[in-house]
Amino acid sequence: MSASRDDAAGAERCLLRDREPVVLLDRKGRSYLRTLKQGRRMSVRGAAVPCDEVIGRPEGSTVASASGEFLLVLRPTYAQLIPSLPRQAQPIYPKDVGPLLLWGDIGPGHVVVEVGTGPAALTLALLRAVGPTGRLVSYEVRDDFAAIARDNVARFHGPSPNWILRVADAFSGIGERDVDRMVVDVAEPWRLLDRAAEALRPGAVLTAFVPTALQVKSHVDGLVAHACFGAVEAFETLLRFWHVGPRSLRPEHRMVAHTGFLVVARRLADAAEGRSELTPPRPYSTEESDGYPRIAGSTHDDEGGDPPEDLEDD
Repeated sequence: MSASRDDAAGAERCLLRDREPVVLLDRKGRSYLRTLKQGRRMSVRGAAVPCDEVIGRPEGSTVASASGEFLLVLRPTYAQLIPSLPRQAQPIYPKDVGPLLLWGDIGPGHVVVEVGTGPAALTLALLRAVGPTGRLVSYEVRDDFAAIARDNVARFHGPSPNWILRVADAFSGIGERDVDRMVVDVAEPWRLLDRAAEALRPGAVLTAFVPTALQVKSHVDGLVAHACFGAVEAFETLLRFWHVGPRSLRPEHRMVAHTGFLVVARRLADAAEGRSELTPPRPYSTEESDGYPRIAGSTHDDEGGDPPEDLEDD
């Protein structure tokens, strides 16, 4: 009986509904983001598709446009949604959002502050990540960006009682305290470090997204000099799709390579008493020849083998 109820629930979840966003895929894999509206029509390259012929059908169905072209209808994944999101500002793309959620360690139940919402591309991912038991507070200084973010969340996420959007300048102050995670998407995140230190609890994770190497340098300089932050990591993510055909297997000719850098740091607990220095390096250490501690990411053992000898326990 339970299995039967589960089957019925699964069959119900797959049905496409009125006012729901869908993505239409043609034979070349091109996607068209549309919204189902009862009694209305969607247009794909000038050819109409009646919404009433789609509403109530299972996701993954094929429909024909007025021109006779067959289109695959699906609910958009996050990766399909973001490039087509209504916006005025550039969004953080999925290839950066995935690592941001992982390295930023954002999960269910966390209290998260987001500084700079843009079109709410990252906001949507954060709401999914924290779930109904978590809480997200977003700061956006521009009224027009905030309005777009509010509309996109309502349209593509739905009711979000655990989300607060503050149209305010975070540089002037962040009201939240004991925050678990903070994500910053502004041009000069190093100017926000004092405010972030006030808001974050000890052990919290601060993640910043910046597009240029000069911004990385300025932000890392600020983090290293600040008494409240440590365990700094900086990296970028490159994503390359492949073309797989009946007689060919090759990388795609086009690639969105660099989009930005992620800089991740932890809020320290002993800043109030004055930072206690870690064991200093040996004289002439190449690891700290530039005066900085070695970036944590450079010690990651991506091969899955034993760690370097100098990382083993004494």
